[in-house]
Amino acid sequence: MLLQKEVTEKIELFESLSLLEVDCVFGCDDRGLLPGVDQSNIRYVQLNHEQAAVHAADGFARATGKPGVVLLSSAAGVTNAITGIATAYSDSVPLVIVTGPLVTKPQIEEAFQELDVLGITLPITKYSFKLTDWGCLSEALQNALTIAAEGRPGPVLIEYAAGPSTNNQDGLLSYPRPRGQVKKGQIEKSIESAVELIEAARKPVLFIGGGVISSGAAEFLREIVRQARIPVVSSLMGIGAMKAANPLYLGMLGMHGTFAANKAVHQCDLLISIGVRFSDRVTGKISGFSPKSKKIHVDVDPAEINKIIAVDLPIVSDAKEFLLELKGRLDYQQSLRNVKIWTNEVIGWKRTVPRFDKSHSHLSPQTVIKKLDEYSAQDTIVVTDVGQHQIWTAHHYAFSTPRTLITSGGLGTMGYGLPAAIGAAAACPGNPVLCVSGDGSFQMNLQELIIAVKYQLPIKIAILNNGYLGMVRQWQELFYHGRYSSVKIGSPSFAKLAEAYGVPGYKARTENEAGRVIAEAFKHSGPALIEFDVVEEENVYPMVPPNHSNHQIILE
Repeated sequence: MLLQKEVTEKIELFESLSLLEVDCVFGCDDRGLLPGVDQSNIRYVQLNHEQAAVHAADGFARATGKPGVVLLSSAAGVTNAITGIATAYSDSVPLVIVTGPLVTKPQIEEAFQELDVLGITLPITKYSFKLTDWGCLSEALQNALTIAAEGRPGPVLIEYAAGPSTNNQDGLLSYPRPRGQVKKGQIEKSIESAVELIEAARKPVLFIGGGVISSGAAEFLREIVRQARIPVVSSLMGIGAMKAANPLYLGMLGMHGTFAANKAVHQCDLLISIGVRFSDRVTGKISGFSPKSKKIHVDVDPAEINKIIAVDLPIVSDAKEFLLELKGRLDYQQSLRNVKIWTNEVIGWKRTVPRFDKSHSHLSPQTVIKKLDEYSAQDTIVVTDVGQHQIWTAHHYAFSTPRTLITSGGLGTMGYGLPAAIGAAAACPGNPVLCVSGDGSFQMNLQELIIAVKYQLPIKIAILNNGYLGMVRQWQELFYHGRYSSVKIGSPSFAKLAEAYGVPGYKARTENEAGRVIAEAFKHSGPALIEFDVVEEENVYPMVPPNHSNHQIILE
C-alpha cells in the first residue's frame, strides 16, 4: 500500500507541474519517479549528484529566466544540495526545490534520515515551508513558482513530510509579496529626479548588474545608451546586457575590471546603478569608490539600497520598469550636448586587457578564450566554472546577448560549470553550449560527463590546465611574496578521461594546435572535451589589490 501511495503521489506531482507549464525537472534519483515521468510530457534529467542536479536546474533558470525545478529524495540528498541552493540564492536565481518525504514517523527521535530541512535551508532560500497535506500540492507548487520568480528571484523549498507537523502547511499563502513591486505612480517623483540628474550630468556612467538581465531590460538599456551616448560598465553578472563590441561599453568594473571601466567610475559625476548589489569585488575600498559622483541606485530589493554604498537617489523598482519610463522621458539632445566631451574621452581609454597583445612561446589562456570565441556560433551559451578562466572568459569572449554567460558570481562555486552547462543545454536544445573550466574546478563534478553522453547534449568542454589553483596561486604570488602553499595540484589526462566516458577528447599545447582541435571538436553534434595545456603561472590582469580603491589598479 505504501509503495502504491508513493507512486500515486509522484504521478500527481508531475501532473501538477505539467499543468503549471513546467517542461523540465532535474534530480539524481529515479526510484518511484518513472510512472510520473511516463504519464507526463515533462523531461526528467537525471544527474549523478544532488549538488549537480541543483546546479543544472540553476543553469536552466539562468538560460531561460524561468524557475528551475529540482527533486531531492533523502536527507543526505538535501545536505548534498546545499551548495547548489546557496549558489542560486547568492545570484538571485529562481528555483523550486521539492524534497521528501524524509521521515514517515516524525515522533521518533533521531529516526533514519531525519533532518531539520527548513532549519538548514532557511538562510539560503527566499522562502521555505513544510507540506503535510498532499492535497495542497498543486496550490503549493503554483505559489512556489510565483514566489521564486517575482520581485528579486530566488530559491523556494517545499518539504513534504508525511504525518503531523507543527508547521502551518498553508503558510505559503500568507507569504508577504515583495515590496519591490512598485506601481508606476509610486515611482513618478523618483523618475523625475533621475531625469533631472541625468540631463544635468557632464560625466555620467551607467553601472549595470544581473538585475538588468533577469528583468529582461537589455533592449531598453541599449536604446537609451544609443540615444544618450552614456558610457556603460557592468558587474560580472551584467555581462551580455550590452554588446561587447559597442564602443560605449567599457567592460567589467571592479577588482578584475578593465582600466576604462574603473577609471570612468572613479572620475564620473553621476553613477546610475541598476540591478547591482555593490559587492566588494566591484567596489574595492568603499571610501574610494566613485568619490566624485552623485549616485542613483535602482533595485527591486529595497534591502540592497544604502546597504553598502550611500546613494543620493534611491529607487525601488524593477530594472525594466525603470528603464522603460526613463527611455520615454529623457531629453536626449540636452544629454548629448552635455556628455559629448566626456564620451569622446572615455571611449579612447583602453578596454582591452594587458598582456594579451604580447607574444608568448607557450599557449596563453587568453589566446584560448579568443579562439573559442572565434569558432563559436553567435547563439552559443557560455558556462564557466570559477577561477582565473572565469575572468579571462569575461574579458576575452565577446558576449553580445543576455543570458549567454552563465557563471557563479556571489558564491564563487567551483564545480558549477559542467552541471550548469547540462541545465543550459536542456533549457535551449537548439543552442550550442560551451563550458569553460579549469583543472581544479572540473575535478569537483566531472562525474556528470556521463550525463552529457547519456542525453547526447551539444556541450563543448574547454579545460584550461595550468597545474594550479590559479587564482589562489596568483594572490600568493602578488601579495605573499611568492610563498606558495597548497596550490599546486595534480590531475588526470582530461582528454583520455573523456574518452573513457565516451566523449571525444582532444589536447592542445600550441596556438596552431588549439585552432585545429577547436574546429574539429565543434563539428561534433554531441559532447566533446578539449584540454589546453596553458602557461602555468599566467596571472589575471588588471587586478585591484585588496583594501585598495579601483583606480589603484595593477595592469601587469
